[in-house]
Amino acid sequence: MNSHNLSKRLGDVRELAQLSQTDLAKRLGVSPSLVSHWESGTRVPSQLQLMELARAFGVALDYLLNAEVSARFQFRAKATLKTEQRQQVERVLKDASEQVYFIDVVLRAAGKNLKPFGLKADFSYDQLTNLAAQFREALRLNRRVTLGELKEALAEWNVFVFEWAMPVCISGMSYRGSTTVIFINALHTRERKLFTLAHEFAHVLFHLGRDSKEALGRDSKDTMVSVIASNRDPVEKEANQFASELLMASAEIDGIVKDWGNAALRQRVVLGMAARTFNVSVDAMFYRLAGRGVFRWEEKKKYIPGPPKEETVPEFRVNKPEEQVSKEFLHTAISLHEREKASAGKVAEWLFAPRIKVEGYLADLGREQENGIGGGEDE
Repeated sequence: MNSHNLSKRLGDVRELAQLSQTDLAKRLGVSPSLVSHWESGTRVPSQLQLMELARAFGVALDYLLNAEVSARFQFRAKATLKTEQRQQVERVLKDASEQVYFIDVVLRAAGKNLKPFGLKADFSYDQLTNLAAQFREALRLNRRVTLGELKEALAEWNVFVFEWAMPVCISGMSYRGSTTVIFINALHTRERKLFTLAHEFAHVLFHLGRDSKEALGRDSKDTMVSVIASNRDPVEKEANQFASELLMASAEIDGIVKDWGNAALRQRVVLGMAARTFNVSVDAMFYRLAGRGVFRWEEKKKYIPGPPKEETVPEFRVNKPEEQVSKEFLHTAISLHEREKASAGKVAEWLFAPRIKVEGYLADLGREQENGIGGGEDE
């Protein structure tokens, strides 16, 4: 990387890490003027200083030095967050940017071609039922969709899905570029995660990767961060409507209303049964039925539980790689380790998982392979 590109990259990653030049200088024990010189290109940091910069930013050194793949997730509700929440959110957005980079690195190291997601669609409320039906058929989804099923279907369309431990206020994030990546919150319920995944898929289809930034009304046209209580955003409304139709088709909902009746559905127990029928949350079902006149919108506090309780976000984004990491990415990373092209520590870095967990996971895989080979020899 030449000095001009490096200086720009240093400024970009510093901003991503939400540090001022003065903050960074304090962390490194240098003068703010030196940081300014680095970012203007009049001075070049040494290799040791680059390593210290990477540690200060909380990123891998190779990510700091590479500007080819740079996703910048934009969180739109920072002003509503407490200081501690904001710091947690900023860390997860930085980590997500780095994860997009790691996908590119791992696939290229394994000699795999990057396969961008190829479909785009224009959202239309008038055509919503048909649009959702077409994509349900294209994805080969069952009438009752499960989280695992939707994850596998999207993987076949070259969408990498990660379940990450994130601040509870974030429901999901999505990126569309040379690769397409969706993050959903591992700390949420399975029902909420399913709806979030469908919601983020809608962003990928209708909103991301557009030529005009104005189409989204925000700085980035490649990334989206969806949050709880963002229903007033027109783009979020479209994603919610598509997710509802994809998971709870209008014809199916109309059938339930006809067969079960409004009076029965207004009972909390029955409302819960209806939600479980579609593997969605009670609030998702409430909104769907409110659109059918079963409930009045102002009744939502009576039927919908409050927002999820704030939880302490674990130190690592991933604790169960097999469950939380995109299978193609996970298996490709493991293959590089098996070919001695990546250490266990590097794989842990790629997965945002504790090294001890990754080492244990790799050891278990090795034993399974040995047992499989041994069983074949005995026979």
